[in-house]
Amino acid sequence: MTDPIFDRAYNPTLLETLEERFGSFPHQHVELTASTWVLTEMLDKMVRKRRRGEVVMVVPNDEGQIWLHTKSFYPEGVFRLMTGGVEAGEKPHTAMLREVEEETGFETKIDRCLAVVTYDFTYNRTTLPFVSYIFLTKPVGGFPQPTDPKEKITGFKAIPVEDLPDTARQLRELEDIFADWGFFRAIAHDLAWQRLQAG
Repeated sequence: MTDPIFDRAYNPTLLETLEERFGSFPHQHVELTASTWVLTEMLDKMVRKRRRGEVVMVVPNDEGQIWLHTKSFYPEGVFRLMTGGVEAGEKPHTAMLREVEEETGFETKIDRCLAVVTYDFTYNRTTLPFVSYIFLTKPVGGFPQPTDPKEKITGFKAIPVEDLPDTARQLRELEDIFADWGFFRAIAHDLAWQRLQAG
């Protein structure tokens, strides 16, 4: 069964456009079952907003470290790469620059697309397709300052690239209502690390 909203967020023409602008990038497909509250609530929100895609923001500072963020409802001590939704009809690379500005206040440029991940989420007796576009920006100076208060961001920290696997591990080890969400969020961190260490 096709999903016309997902087909607008992920299709051959769009992928060709990204490859023309940013070069080739790997694709990965993941099938996940969502049963714990945080992830199922996120998926319900995606259905309500008719959204099937997001950007994952890999934003380095001028020392080469990567910015992570935390939000008011995350477990204490949990930081991760920033993400933001791709609106209906919006190109992923356009969404990337908009979301970076909203979540950090930074104006920057995209360096390259690190990877694209598609998902099939099984939950509530249905399957929801979703796509994450992982982008690396040019380095930026200064400290992030969100411009959109609705983001509920409460803190930032910059980590060395080699610490991304530890961030992914911490996410995968989350329990209770965050268990499925943490496993889902860890995937982009692993892929970003693999691509960044490959050069």
